[in-house]
Amino acid sequence: MSAAVARAHAIAFVEACGDRFSVARARALAAGRTPEDLCLPDGATQRPDGSIGAAEGGSAFEFESELLLRVLGAAADLGGLHLPVVERACSYLEAVQADDGSWGAVDESEERKIVRTGMLAGHLGKTRFARAAMLTGAGDYIADRFTPDLVQNFNWPAIAAYANYFANVPHDESDAVLQWIGRELERGFRSGRFDGVQTARVLLYAEAPSLPGGRVDATEAVERLLAEQQGDGGWLRFDDPAPSARLEHTLDALTALVRLG
Repeated sequence: MSAAVARAHAIAFVEACGDRFSVARARALAAGRTPEDLCLPDGATQRPDGSIGAAEGGSAFEFESELLLRVLGAAADLGGLHLPVVERACSYLEAVQADDGSWGAVDESEERKIVRTGMLAGHLGKTRFARAAMLTGAGDYIADRFTPDLVQNFNWPAIAAYANYFANVPHDESDAVLQWIGRELERGFRSGRFDGVQTARVLLYAEAPSLPGGRVDATEAVERLLAEQQGDGGWLRFDDPAPSARLEHTLDALTALVRLG
């Protein structure tokens, strides 16, 4: 199947199964245009302080930070990191960053804080809004806690977070960490522990055709991704069969087909 046909089938899947936010993202990807503004996920609003959360009810940092990541990730995929919604989110994150450079709830595990901090700072490092001190603080936090064991056991979230930060933000530890990330990404891909979508997604976060230390590149990842597309136009996630996870996996695949295919 050609990449063009695969893209068309993926868009049809998202339009049939996705919410308003996902459909808007897919259509913007298909059209190759940057939106003038981003719609937010259903039931979410951006507050005056820049946070993104439920329009009604109380706040929960973990839930709201996942919404922020979803919006920032969509903005990055669509070339929209210059938009006002991102500028306001950046101001909010600077205000709530912990003294150690991290973002996370007090009772949250350190690994979850590492992943969230790397992902948030990696996205913000591609904007013109983030101050150097905020990005350096986040980088120092995740660099100080980096060990090969953290990424050697096919820990895709940690691999993605470290790639997103160290490929986009200057830091003294970038080269050393990316060597490990590149090796472990390839190892996961060759062993079948990471599918084509997961592999391509890391390269998209890094905004690079390949990573230091690894020999898997965007062309090879997209070739496998094309072979993994299901008959209904979507992609399955090995580790999470939930419809919402499958929808997000399909959006990741579509992004790869548009930007790497």
